[in-house]
Amino acid sequence: MVGVQYRLFDATTIERMVDHLINLLEGIVAQPQKRLSELPLLTGAERQTLLFDWNNTATNYPQDKCIHELFEAQVEKTPNAVAVVFENQQLTYRQLNNKANQLAHHLRSLGVKPEVLVGICVERSLDMLIGLLAILKAGSSYVPLDPIYPQERIAFILEETQAAVLLTQAKLRETIPQHQAQVVCLDINWHLIAQQSQENLCSELISDNLAYTIYTSGSTGKPKGVQISHGALSNFLYSMQQAPGLTSSDTLLAVTTYSFDIAALELFLPIIVGARLVIASRETVSDGIRLLAKLLDTKATVMQATPATWQLLLAAGWDGDSQLKILCGGEALPRNLANQLLDKCHSLWNMYGPTETTIWSAASQVEA
Repeated sequence: MVGVQYRLFDATTIERMVDHLINLLEGIVAQPQKRLSELPLLTGAERQTLLFDWNNTATNYPQDKCIHELFEAQVEKTPNAVAVVFENQQLTYRQLNNKANQLAHHLRSLGVKPEVLVGICVERSLDMLIGLLAILKAGSSYVPLDPIYPQERIAFILEETQAAVLLTQAKLRETIPQHQAQVVCLDINWHLIAQQSQENLCSELISDNLAYTIYTSGSTGKPKGVQISHGALSNFLYSMQQAPGLTSSDTLLAVTTYSFDIAALELFLPIIVGARLVIASRETVSDGIRLLAKLLDTKATVMQATPATWQLLLAAGWDGDSQLKILCGGEALPRNLANQLLDKCHSLWNMYGPTETTIWSAASQVEA
């Protein structure tokens, strides 16, 4: 429109574009035989910053180790420290490892081996973590099935994955739709499982082997199984250990259903760094008052949840905790919610990532 000034570029941007044009023209003169796409635009300083400094993210971490092996290494360091708590129950690192080993040996006896998928449909409990670790120790990949999933979804996933074994609990067994998997009830069958060895299993797994297969929501069609390797998960966990950061002095309160891939951070990162993991029950997670009480009682220093859950806590009257590190993701984080949370915590991190890229692929600390 006549008389309207458009300010698409500021002075700094225009100056940078002029420099790029000069670089290009000088490149044409110096190397007229080259194709346009091969000539330089960036200055030397820009090339260093954009192509080298920003991409210099390599770090040392055990790329040849599987997730359960990282846990076993931590067991050797802190066998008597409390690893996981659920309600009035708790297990030390040694106890958790022993139980997971017994179940893993039992799974091996049922024919479970690398690349064989094992379903797990249990309530939030110590059994949940024992089962996940055991599946990995046996060399398999776990397929999480939330008990409150619609019957059609559970049936679809069991059919498509052709899961060889299904770990569950007696009260859930009759609610699971018809399937072909061998069933192991972690409660009523434990007397048989407990006869197995407590020793770590020998494994020929490599980091390229699968750790889990998680199904998407299916909001754009049929749910799709996303398969993630040990190496990808290990890379992610070590990145999260550095930033936002988790140490052996932390207590993480886990609230996410294990059928949502972000639960892998909550369940595995604490137990490979020597921290304490507290698993909140389904009833606690869905009730703001109960969740607030659990957060205060556990003295958690880290909690990961969706914006909806943090809003639930605020609505329940949460006053905040200056020691708490907040990880927020799964949905867009509204600015007004971020501002409320910033006043009530040690630090706030906004996270995002599709299932296919192994949980969070972007993380940024939110400032005031």
